[in-house]
Amino acid sequence: MDMIDQGRPKAAQVYHLLRAAIVGLEYTPGDVLSEKDICDSLDVSRTPVREAILRLVSEQMLVVRPNAGTYVSPIRLRDVLEGQLVRETLETRCVRLAARFFKPRYEDEFETLFLRMQKAYERMECNEFYALDEAFHRLICDCAGYSHLWHVMQSAMGPLDRVRRLAFPVQLHFDEVIDEHRQIYLAIQAHDEVRAEALMTGHVNSIFESLEHLVRDPRGLLIEGLRRDDPQALKQLGFRVR
Repeated sequence: MDMIDQGRPKAAQVYHLLRAAIVGLEYTPGDVLSEKDICDSLDVSRTPVREAILRLVSEQMLVVRPNAGTYVSPIRLRDVLEGQLVRETLETRCVRLAARFFKPRYEDEFETLFLRMQKAYERMECNEFYALDEAFHRLICDCAGYSHLWHVMQSAMGPLDRVRRLAFPVQLHFDEVIDEHRQIYLAIQAHDEVRAEALMTGHVNSIFESLEHLVRDPRGLLIEGLRRDDPQALKQLGFRVR
């Protein structure tokens, strides 16, 4: 993990570092987290670490067992789909607002993101590409005029984000993601709310394709409730599958 900036609020930094480590599979389901080790590695007191842990517990990323310790939560399929429902509902609405209120001053930010994504793709840097993917969706919230909405979504998307990151090295479809992002951006730039919403719906629902890939990959064993003998099980849960 990176080091803490002593001039900024420590609890928020510890939270983001731990969350990124869990999503990036530096910590896997069932791993034990030592408060002391985290404090020592980040050079912080126990207070910001405990605050970060409590926040991650509320987001289903960690489990605290009395007299036993702090563990990385299992990835449960039902929690993943719950996060997907939140994401689809909010992002499709948000992208319409982004298209409605888009201003030219955002163009350079989008183009810079696409350039950085392309370079990360060429180097096959999964962690960097995932972070840039997140930045793209956060920028859409900014364009919509609701910057805080990204944090609201993240608080409900912990298990979903873990699966999205888990699927990256399985699918290796970075070029498709870049193209989908650019098409969404062009619709936003053109103030085409209907097209932007349709493209975003298809984009965020690609998680079901990711889950179907993981059914056939050993990494899928990390997801509780993902039936490896039945790739169509997702349809039985009432969600669309592309």
